[in-house]
Amino acid sequence: MKRLLVAVLARCVACPLVAAAQEGVAAGENLSLDRSFGIGIQAEFPWGGLISLRYWATESLGFEGVFFVLADDGETSGVVTARGLYRAVDAASVDFYVAAGASFSLSAYANPPLGMAVGGIEVSFSDRFAWNVEFGLSATVYGEIWTTFGTGVHFYF
Repeated sequence: MKRLLVAVLARCVACPLVAAAQEGVAAGENLSLDRSFGIGIQAEFPWGGLISLRYWATESLGFEGVFFVLADDGETSGVVTARGLYRAVDAASVDFYVAAGASFSLSAYANPPLGMAVGGIEVSFSDRFAWNVEFGLSATVYGEIWTTFGTGVHFYF
């Protein structure tokens, strides 16, 4: 019963979003054309994430910074991620990109830096709003390797 409820809720959320994206595609326009600066929320596993700033310098090359910072009792902790983006496929409403970069811990009990390489799919619902999902690999300086997953939403100005 719980799985059925989750599936129904997911479809109720996804169907209007897909219909909105198809509306832009039906008009024959590339929804990600001329994007530059965007702000959003990006959740990433295993290193975290919260506020995401994206900047597309060209139609193919971009940069992203993801910040998750906490301060409690005079101690600062969190994670900062910096990475480069390359849009490999630029379609009407769905783009494919690859990204590579590193995450750094800000806590006194810092975890080792993580390097990562991911492939992402960004679905545009309008020329200003997009959702993305990412899969890839991350590695520490000690040679530990993990699979990574990320998802986020961004509003472009």
